[in-house]
Amino acid sequence: MVAQLEAPQAQPGAPQASSAAEIEPAAGHLPNPAPDPAPEYAHLADVPLRLEAVLGQLTMNMRAVAGLEKGSVLTLNRSAGDNVDLFVAGVNLASGEIVVIEGALGVRITDLLTGE
Repeated sequence: MVAQLEAPQAQPGAPQASSAAEIEPAAGHLPNPAPDPAPEYAHLADVPLRLEAVLGQLTMNMRAVAGLEKGSVLTLNRSAGDNVDLFVAGVNLASGEIVVIEGALGVRITDLLTGE
């Protein structure tokens, strides 16, 4: 299962997709403000990036997919309590734990991947 979080599209006059909800931080849980980018990257600071929180994955053949129905249960490759992976623009950037904030699901970042 992949939960996709998208920044809203800012193209005037273009139809807006309604598949991704506009995400707002819960009251009292605002992230630290991002530092200003280096001057050579300042023009990229407001480019929207897709963030995905991946709970788990599995591979199924077409016969199994065609047999899915309401109430089907899929076993993912993770155990209850495992961290989810956070991907930014398709790159695994961090992992975190699922939390409930005022009835909504969120992810508390526990590890930032540095590429080392």
